[in-house]
Amino acid sequence: MLKLATLAFCAAMLIAAPALAEDKTVTPTLTSTAEGSIDVTPDIVTVTLGVVSNGQTAAEALDANSRDMNTAIEAIKKAGIAEKDIGTTGFNVSPVYARQPDNQPDEPAKVIGYEVSNQVTITIRDLKASGAILDKVVGAGANRISGISFDVADAKTPADAALKNAIAESRRKAELMAEAAGVKLVRIVSINADGGARPVFAAYDGGMMRAAKAPTPIMAGSRTVTAMATIVWEIAPR
Repeated sequence: MLKLATLAFCAAMLIAAPALAEDKTVTPTLTSTAEGSIDVTPDIVTVTLGVVSNGQTAAEALDANSRDMNTAIEAIKKAGIAEKDIGTTGFNVSPVYARQPDNQPDEPAKVIGYEVSNQVTITIRDLKASGAILDKVVGAGANRISGISFDVADAKTPADAALKNAIAESRRKAELMAEAAGVKLVRIVSINADGGARPVFAAYDGGMMRAAKAPTPIMAGSRTVTAMATIVWEIAPR
Protein backbone atom coordinates (compact mmCIF):
# COMPACT_ATOMS: atom_id res chain seq x y z
CA MET A 1 0.00 0.00 0.00
CA LEU A 2 2.83 2.38 0.86
CA LYS A 3 4.43 1.77 -2.51
CA LEU A 4 1.14 2.50 -4.32
CA ALA A 5 0.66 5.71 -2.33
CA THR A 6 4.19 6.84 -3.19
CA LEU A 7 3.60 6.24 -6.89
CA ALA A 8 0.32 8.14 -6.77
CA PHE A 9 2.04 11.11 -5.07
CA CYS A 10 4.80 11.18 -7.68
CA ALA A 11 2.25 11.08 -10.51
CA ALA A 12 0.33 13.95 -8.95
CA MET A 13 3.51 16.04 -8.71
CA LEU A 14 4.35 15.38 -12.35
CA ILE A 15 0.90 16.57 -13.39
CA ALA A 16 1.10 19.66 -11.21
CA ALA A 17 4.65 20.62 -12.28
CA PRO A 18 3.66 22.47 -15.54
CA ALA A 19 0.99 24.43 -13.71
CA LEU A 20 3.50 25.45 -11.03
CA ALA A 21 6.03 26.44 -13.70
CA GLU A 22 3.46 28.70 -15.40
CA ASP A 23 2.52 30.40 -12.16
CA LYS A 24 4.87 33.35 -12.59
CA THR A 25 4.35 36.87 -11.31
CA VAL A 26 3.13 39.16 -14.10
CA THR A 27 5.44 42.16 -14.62
CA PRO A 28 3.42 45.37 -14.34
CA THR A 29 3.90 47.71 -17.29
CA LEU A 30 2.90 51.16 -18.46
CA THR A 31 2.45 52.04 -22.16
CA SER A 32 2.77 55.54 -23.56
CA THR A 33 2.18 56.63 -27.16
CA ALA A 34 3.04 60.06 -28.53
CA GLU A 35 3.46 61.98 -31.77
CA GLY A 36 6.42 64.12 -32.69
CA SER A 37 6.57 66.66 -35.48
CA ILE A 38 8.76 69.21 -37.17
CA ASP A 39 8.02 71.82 -39.84
CA VAL A 40 9.89 71.54 -43.13
CA THR A 41 10.40 74.22 -45.78
CA PRO A 42 11.16 72.92 -49.31
CA ASP A 43 14.36 73.91 -51.03
CA ILE A 44 13.83 72.28 -54.45
CA VAL A 45 11.36 73.20 -57.20
CA THR A 46 10.50 70.79 -60.00
CA VAL A 47 8.80 72.36 -63.01
CA THR A 48 7.40 70.76 -66.15
CA LEU A 49 7.32 73.29 -68.96
CA GLY A 50 7.29 73.25 -72.69
CA VAL A 51 6.48 74.77 -76.04
CA VAL A 52 3.26 74.34 -78.04
CA SER A 53 3.49 75.31 -81.72
CA ASN A 54 1.03 75.30 -84.63
CA GLY A 55 1.47 75.18 -88.38
CA GLN A 56 -0.42 74.38 -91.55
CA THR A 57 1.69 71.24 -91.97
CA ALA A 58 3.29 68.91 -89.46
CA ALA A 59 6.75 69.89 -90.71
CA GLU A 60 5.98 73.59 -90.29
CA ALA A 61 4.71 73.08 -86.75
CA LEU A 62 7.70 70.88 -85.90
CA ASP A 63 10.22 73.43 -87.24
CA ALA A 64 8.63 76.21 -85.19
CA ASN A 65 8.52 74.04 -82.09
CA SER A 66 12.13 72.90 -82.40
CA ARG A 67 13.33 76.45 -82.82
CA ASP A 68 11.46 77.79 -79.79
CA MET A 69 12.25 74.73 -77.66
CA ASN A 70 15.98 74.97 -78.36
CA THR A 71 15.88 78.65 -77.41
CA ALA A 72 14.03 77.80 -74.17
CA ILE A 73 16.54 75.08 -73.28
CA GLU A 74 19.44 77.43 -73.87
CA ALA A 75 17.79 79.92 -71.52
CA ILE A 76 17.39 77.14 -68.92
CA LYS A 77 21.07 76.29 -69.11
CA LYS A 78 22.15 79.94 -68.96
CA ALA A 79 20.06 80.32 -65.82
CA GLY A 80 22.37 77.81 -64.13
CA ILE A 81 20.33 74.61 -64.44
CA ALA A 82 22.63 71.60 -64.90
CA GLU A 83 22.00 69.19 -67.77
CA LYS A 84 21.36 66.36 -65.31
CA ASP A 85 18.41 68.40 -64.02
CA ILE A 86 16.82 68.74 -67.47
CA GLY A 87 14.90 65.86 -69.03
CA THR A 88 12.39 65.50 -71.86
CA THR A 89 9.10 64.17 -70.48
CA GLY A 90 6.71 64.60 -73.37
CA PHE A 91 6.53 65.04 -77.14
CA ASN A 92 3.41 64.99 -79.30
CA VAL A 93 2.37 65.78 -82.87
CA SER A 94 -1.37 65.90 -83.54
CA PRO A 95 -3.68 67.20 -86.27
CA VAL A 96 -5.98 70.17 -85.68
CA TYR A 97 -9.51 69.68 -87.00
CA ALA A 98 -11.99 72.27 -88.16
CA ARG A 99 -15.14 72.60 -86.11
CA GLN A 100 -17.98 70.63 -87.65
CA PRO A 101 -21.04 72.66 -88.72
CA ASP A 102 -24.13 71.77 -86.72
CA ASN A 103 -26.06 71.04 -89.90
CA GLN A 104 -23.41 68.61 -91.22
CA PRO A 105 -22.66 66.24 -88.30
CA ASP A 106 -21.86 63.28 -90.57
CA GLU A 107 -19.29 65.06 -92.69
CA PRO A 108 -15.68 63.87 -92.12
CA ALA A 109 -13.63 66.27 -90.02
CA LYS A 110 -11.26 68.45 -92.01
CA VAL A 111 -7.63 68.83 -90.95
CA ILE A 112 -6.74 72.51 -90.92
CA GLY A 113 -3.29 72.29 -89.36
CA TYR A 114 -1.03 70.54 -86.90
CA GLU A 115 0.04 71.08 -83.32
CA VAL A 116 3.37 70.02 -81.84
CA SER A 117 4.07 70.04 -78.12
CA ASN A 118 7.38 69.32 -76.45
CA GLN A 119 7.97 69.44 -72.72
CA VAL A 120 10.85 69.06 -70.32
CA THR A 121 11.00 68.70 -66.56
CA ILE A 122 13.64 70.79 -64.81
CA THR A 123 14.82 70.75 -61.21
CA ILE A 124 15.65 74.13 -59.73
CA ARG A 125 17.81 73.76 -56.64
CA ASP A 126 17.64 77.42 -55.64
CA LEU A 127 14.11 78.17 -54.49
CA LYS A 128 14.67 81.90 -54.27
CA ALA A 129 15.80 82.10 -57.88
CA SER A 130 12.99 79.96 -59.30
CA GLY A 131 10.65 82.83 -60.17
CA ALA A 132 13.28 84.74 -62.13
CA ILE A 133 14.39 81.54 -63.90
CA LEU A 134 10.84 80.75 -65.03
CA ASP A 135 10.42 84.31 -66.32
CA LYS A 136 13.56 83.95 -68.43
CA VAL A 137 12.43 80.63 -69.85
CA VAL A 138 8.96 81.93 -70.69
CA GLY A 139 10.49 85.00 -72.27
CA ALA A 140 12.66 82.68 -74.39
CA GLY A 141 9.67 80.88 -75.89
CA ALA A 142 8.22 78.40 -73.40
CA ASN A 143 4.48 78.93 -73.35
CA ARG A 144 3.13 76.13 -71.19
CA ILE A 145 3.63 75.07 -67.59
CA SER A 146 2.00 71.74 -66.79
CA GLY A 147 3.07 71.43 -63.18
CA ILE A 148 5.14 72.82 -60.33
CA SER A 149 6.00 70.70 -57.30
CA PHE A 150 8.24 71.14 -54.29
CA ASP A 151 10.58 68.84 -52.42
CA VAL A 152 13.45 68.80 -49.96
CA ALA A 153 16.97 67.75 -50.82
CA ASP A 154 17.48 66.14 -47.41
CA ALA A 155 14.34 64.27 -46.28
CA LYS A 156 16.18 62.09 -43.75
CA THR A 157 17.11 64.84 -41.30
CA PRO A 158 13.57 66.13 -40.62
CA ALA A 159 12.25 62.54 -40.44
CA ASP A 160 14.88 61.68 -37.82
CA ALA A 161 14.11 64.87 -35.89
CA ALA A 162 10.38 64.09 -35.86
CA LEU A 163 11.11 60.58 -34.58
CA LYS A 164 13.34 61.91 -31.78
CA ASN A 165 10.59 64.33 -30.79
CA ALA A 166 8.05 61.50 -30.72
CA ILE A 167 10.22 59.35 -28.44
CA ALA A 168 10.96 62.29 -26.15
CA GLU A 169 7.26 63.13 -25.92
CA SER A 170 6.38 59.49 -25.24
CA ARG A 171 8.89 59.43 -22.37
CA ARG A 172 7.51 62.69 -20.96
CA LYS A 173 3.99 61.27 -21.00
CA ALA A 174 5.16 58.06 -19.33
CA GLU A 175 6.86 60.00 -16.53
CA LEU A 176 3.71 62.08 -16.05
CA MET A 177 1.47 58.99 -15.89
CA ALA A 178 3.84 57.19 -13.53
CA GLU A 179 3.90 60.15 -11.16
CA ALA A 180 0.11 60.43 -11.21
CA ALA A 181 -0.27 56.68 -10.58
CA GLY A 182 2.26 56.62 -7.73
CA VAL A 183 4.68 54.27 -9.46
CA LYS A 184 8.16 54.58 -10.90
CA LEU A 185 9.58 53.69 -14.30
CA VAL A 186 12.07 50.84 -13.99
CA ARG A 187 13.20 50.08 -17.53
CA ILE A 188 12.03 50.09 -21.14
CA VAL A 189 10.50 46.79 -22.21
CA SER A 190 9.94 47.70 -25.86
CA ILE A 191 9.84 50.61 -28.30
CA ASN A 192 7.72 50.67 -31.43
CA ALA A 193 8.35 53.71 -33.59
CA ASP A 194 6.97 54.82 -36.94
CA GLY A 195 9.45 57.23 -38.51
CA GLY A 196 8.43 60.38 -40.32
CA ALA A 197 7.51 59.96 -43.97
CA ARG A 198 8.86 62.16 -46.73
CA PRO A 199 6.91 65.43 -46.71
CA VAL A 200 4.43 65.83 -49.54
CA PHE A 201 4.09 69.36 -50.83
CA ALA A 202 1.21 70.72 -52.87
CA ALA A 203 1.65 70.73 -56.63
CA TYR A 204 0.47 73.52 -58.91
CA ASP A 205 -1.04 72.57 -62.24
CA GLY A 206 -0.32 75.52 -64.48
CA GLY A 207 -1.36 76.37 -68.00
CA MET A 208 -0.37 78.78 -70.70
CA MET A 209 2.13 81.38 -69.54
CA ARG A 210 3.41 84.70 -70.76
CA ALA A 211 6.46 86.72 -69.84
CA ALA A 212 5.85 88.80 -66.73
CA LYS A 213 7.06 92.35 -66.08
CA ALA A 214 7.74 91.50 -62.42
CA PRO A 215 9.42 88.28 -61.22
CA THR A 216 6.90 85.48 -60.89
CA PRO A 217 6.33 84.76 -57.16
CA ILE A 218 6.94 81.10 -56.30
CA MET A 219 5.70 80.35 -52.78
CA ALA A 220 6.27 76.83 -51.51
CA GLY A 221 4.93 77.18 -47.99
CA SER A 222 5.88 74.50 -45.46
CA ARG A 223 4.73 71.07 -44.38
CA THR A 224 4.81 69.17 -41.11
CA VAL A 225 6.64 65.86 -40.84
CA THR A 226 5.22 63.63 -38.10
CA ALA A 227 6.30 60.40 -36.40
CA MET A 228 4.76 58.11 -33.78
CA ALA A 229 6.43 56.28 -30.90
CA THR A 230 5.01 53.75 -28.44
CA ILE A 231 7.11 52.77 -25.39
CA VAL A 232 6.27 50.01 -22.95
CA TRP A 233 7.84 50.47 -19.51
CA GLU A 234 8.26 48.11 -16.59
CA ILE A 235 7.00 49.83 -13.46
CA ALA A 236 7.29 49.30 -9.71
CA PRO A 237 5.84 50.86 -6.59
CA ARG A 238 7.55 54.02 -5.39
